[in-house]
Amino acid sequence: MIKLAIILFLALALVMLVRRGLIHVDLSFPWFLAIVVLGLLSTQEAFVGWLAARLGILYAPIAIVFVTIFMLLGLVTALLVGLTRLRRRQIQIVRYLAALELAGQEAAGSGSGPGAQRPSSSAR
Repeated sequence: MIKLAIILFLALALVMLVRRGLIHVDLSFPWFLAIVVLGLLSTQEAFVGWLAARLGILYAPIAIVFVTIFMLLGLVTALLVGLTRLRRRQIQIVRYLAALELAGQEAAGSGSGPGAQRPSSSAR
């Protein structure tokens, strides 16, 4: 019974994180959902035995550990891909802003630099 309570608590915590906007559904939610479902299924001895037989593992509980590690690696990989995309976008924005600032400085500098045209003396 305690196993089920822990899994339900983790699932509710996950839902609360999504509702508050702390976790974006598109990046990590499928992996978290798979971990919660695996947690629920791991409480069933028949599933654990079936999974161990499919993976060719003699000690059945290790099968759940291996699948959990696989899911966590998938989650980390998905988050790293998202972080890399975010970092790449940030670099593009910084480069764009630097180019805008440089263009503004060049435009301001070209009107008052040493090569700028001086008003003619005939305008007096």
